[in-house]
Amino acid sequence: MKVFLDTNVWMSATVFSGLCEALVLQCAEHHRLLSSALVQQEAHDVLRRKFPQVPHACALFDAAWQAAELIADHAAPPEDNDRRLVNAAAAAGAELFVTGDKRVLGWQTAESAQGAMRIVSPRDAWGILAAAGQGH
Repeated sequence: MKVFLDTNVWMSATVFSGLCEALVLQCAEHHRLLSSALVQQEAHDVLRRKFPQVPHACALFDAAWQAAELIADHAAPPEDNDRRLVNAAAAAGAELFVTGDKRVLGWQTAESAQGAMRIVSPRDAWGILAAAGQGH
């Protein structure tokens, strides 16, 4: 399954152990993990600003992020990075867009190259990916 993780999921996985960290590992090992340069840029900006006490946070993020397949960023709409990430994931054919952002979760689906891409929380993604793994 093609999975795109929003910046907030990557950041949580980088700074805290738990569900998001397990989700990154699960996706990297058993699915096609997608990401974009915009995710890396946003993550570095926030990690430096909100977690200065973890000086190696960007290096930790980059080490995990290397497991992702880099996709093209989407330029539109230029004023809304959330929409840009959803658009990029959909254009790359992602089946799941995983986010903790309540505004983005409200969108529920987006048209992808292969049909509807579901927009889900990390908890819901975990359940979907576990069910998909049992089908193999």
